Amino acid sequence: MTIRYTLLISYLLISLTSVLLITLMIFAHLRETLHTEIEHKLQSQASAVMQHIDNTLFERMQNITTWSRLDMMQEIRTRDVDKRLSQFLDQLHVGYDGVYQQLFVTDLKREIIASSSQPLLGQQLQSIPAWLKMTLNNQTLSLHPLDILNKRLYFSIPIPDNFQAGELGTLYAGFDWDEIFRLLTAPLPLDLANATNYAVLVDDQRRVIAHSYGLQDKIPAFAALPADWPIQANSGTFSTQLKIFNNNEVLIGYAQSNGYRNFKGFGWRVLIVQPNEDAFASIWQLRQTLLLFLGLALLLGTIISLWISAKIANPIIKLTEFTRDFMQGKQQTPPVLKASGEIAELNRQFSQMIDNLEQSRQDVIRVAKLAVIGEMAASMAHEVRTPLGILRSSAQMLQRENQLSEVGEEMLGFILSESERLKELVTTLLECARPKLPDFAEYDINAIITHTCTLITSKAEDKNISLTLVLSDQHYMSYCDRDQLIQVFLNLIINAIQHTPSNGYVTVKTQLQSGQIHIKIDDTGAGVPNELKASVFDPFFTRRESGIGLGLTVVQQIVLAHQGKIFITDNPEGGACFHVLLQAKAIN
Repeated sequence: MTIRYTLLISYLLISLTSVLLITLMIFAHLRETLHTEIEHKLQSQASAVMQHIDNTLFERMQNITTWSRLDMMQEIRTRDVDKRLSQFLDQLHVGYDGVYQQLFVTDLKREIIASSSQPLLGQQLQSIPAWLKMTLNNQTLSLHPLDILNKRLYFSIPIPDNFQAGELGTLYAGFDWDEIFRLLTAPLPLDLANATNYAVLVDDQRRVIAHSYGLQDKIPAFAALPADWPIQANSGTFSTQLKIFNNNEVLIGYAQSNGYRNFKGFGWRVLIVQPNEDAFASIWQLRQTLLLFLGLALLLGTIISLWISAKIANPIIKLTEFTRDFMQGKQQTPPVLKASGEIAELNRQFSQMIDNLEQSRQDVIRVAKLAVIGEMAASMAHEVRTPLGILRSSAQMLQRENQLSEVGEEMLGFILSESERLKELVTTLLECARPKLPDFAEYDINAIITHTCTLITSKAEDKNISLTLVLSDQHYMSYCDRDQLIQVFLNLIINAIQHTPSNGYVTVKTQLQSGQIHIKIDDTGAGVPNELKASVFDPFFTRRESGIGLGLTVVQQIVLAHQGKIFITDNPEGGACFHVLLQAKAIN
């Protein structure tokens, strides 16, 4: 039996058995899981809404505490004859956009002497006992009995006398209690999609003092919660039956007030109610789809088993064929496999093996080229340098003759210039074949580059090329051979000048990059095509008629000897850009 059919039968049995067992487990445990999730969400909702209410109450109490200490409140002394205090209260009323229904100030005789509402001025305020008291910022605030009919909650605080001990009067703020109703009605955080939730706020006596608008006609004001409801803990959930929901089961999550900052809270609680009918509707819908799901699972299980068995077996078959062909020399590129895990790793290793073999081949070619250069250099050093020296010496002696014709002098000039070019060729071949070992010491890279540019400024001026240095403000020391780096930068900058037309630009930049000094040499020449970039450092590669193609090879050897890196990219403004990366450290 092949691996494909073995995998097919095994996966089909495992998948179908697993689907059946998992389906039964899902149906058995989903109700319990969903019940736990809803309980947690209801509890989280209750905590979030209660915290929002605490924040709102704290802000209102913080407002009235701050206002009571303002110098404006001292207008009570003059009974606000110029109505400045009334205007101030009216500005607060308008500025808070309905958060406060009324703002007024009474004197010690409880007469309203300033108010945001003109009809209240001069009225005598009846004594209203405090419902709750709270100390905030060393001042005692009072909350007066809630006016459910007008949806108003009064805060009051004594106004201290800033000039002598005692009090001048009392500041009252009529908070719009409908704001709490809106908080309870607004979309609840962490709410389940398409679920109907209701919220109730109860005081420390378990009386309903606010609720969401959906319960407007279902719960009377100050209705007491059943005594057997277990809401004594700081937060939790429980199930019960409610008349307002036709005695159906509901889930209730609750949370107690924890206050906000130095406000400790009033011991109030928020209850979030969700009918079970809404919470578990998906369970009953799921039951109707289970049979259909099982039928589809049988069909899809068979199809998927066929597909997966083929997906697993086909890459192995292709790799087997590739191995056979590779051993016979018929194929060198591994197949492209869409796989993962061990098969993908096997494919990567095969690809890496082919890449390594190709890299080895390139290295062999490069070593062979360098070996040829070495042989040529050895031969030229012996066979060419000696006669070349005699030729140059003879030509120099002939130059001293006074009776040479004009043509003879021109010929001697050709001999001297061409022999000098041959000498440079032999020197370059020797440097490339037997590179000198670097004499390392610490040098300032910016100083080396500046010195190098000084040496070739005249070459740039001869072609009317702008040679620009953009060196970093920070200097960098590198452990290097100064003469060899000068040779590197000379070759690169001269190469840039040679390939840049007149009126062009050559720019040398330095900057620190990941602990290395990054030198960039830009030119505005013709650039290097992408297909030739990989060959620019090969021996004898050149695009100039008079070039020998060894300069960049020597440059690369020196940079590599300095544990550096060199590569070429395109200049965004046109031309080529050579990059040299060297180890360096910043200095003052």
